Amino acid sequence: MHPWRGLMVMLLMFLCLSTAQAETYQSATILSIQPEHPQSVVHKATDASPPPNQITYDVTVRLQDMVYVGRYVSASDYIPSNWEAGKPVEMRVGHHKHRIYLKDVAGKDVALRIIAHHPASPTGN
Repeated sequence: MHPWRGLMVMLLMFLCLSTAQAETYQSATILSIQPEHPQSVVHKATDASPPPNQITYDVTVRLQDMVYVGRYVSASDYIPSNWEAGKPVEMRVGHHKHRIYLKDVAGKDVALRIIAHHPASPTGN
């Protein structure tokens, strides 16, 4: 057998495996979008500039039999227009299960840090 043929077979197998592991999105339902209110903010007197104005939301999403709460941070008061409570959204859970990814109205990934998750109750959340 020619040495290149073995290399080509290995490369083809690698490509097939990497394609099989591509991110797959599933249809989930947004249960709620709530502004996150910090309990207390401590600012020390320093020469550092103050933190940028960021608005933070907790987005609760049900995917099959699990409910995830993801933290969405925006530099403005913007929430993608396709994100509404009770509406479907395309979602996937990250490889290490630290983030969820929701599709915005343009079909782009938006990463949210998972702050909580639990089994969904039979009543829906």
